[in-house]
Amino acid sequence: NLMKNEIKFNFLNEEKVLCLPINWHSTEFSHLWRFNLHYFDWGRELIEGCILRNKFNTKDISLLNYIIDNWIDKNIPGHGDGWHSYTISLRIRNWILIFRTCPYLVKKKYLDSLWSQICWLKNNKEIYLGGNHLLENIITLVIGSSQFESKKAKIIYHNSLNDLEKELKIQVL
Repeated sequence: NLMKNEIKFNFLNEEKVLCLPINWHSTEFSHLWRFNLHYFDWGRELIEGCILRNKFNTKDISLLNYIIDNWIDKNIPGHGDGWHSYTISLRIRNWILIFRTCPYLVKKKYLDSLWSQICWLKNNKEIYLGGNHLLENIITLVIGSSQFESKKAKIIYHNSLNDLEKELKIQVL
């Protein structure tokens, strides 16, 4: 919901009205609330709503475009909540759904950021936590790397499939 230069988000039963451009690092919000903002689940939900209504609102798509640009510009690689491995895992999958559903929205800048996030995640999996966080990381690497055709993407894809098989054996047993 865009009202003037504001956008409304509701996570964890807490509604907040944020000014645009978004302050992604505001200490006004809880750590978990900020994580939810960085996940971009809300962007995926916006796209899913458009699909259900069979109507893509230009205003919503423009806003989503603006916010993705803003996220890339305001989140330095490797720093802050946006670069936490779990946050990246969810955002990568949400961005892929958004980009696949709305290919006209995609810019080279977005694909470069997506690839940077995949490469960062590859080197920063939550191995120390194991369990669902590590599974999220690995599944995202499989999905994310399959979106690219480079030699490095293929290596990440195959290594992540192997890691997934090993981790699933541990999780199931």
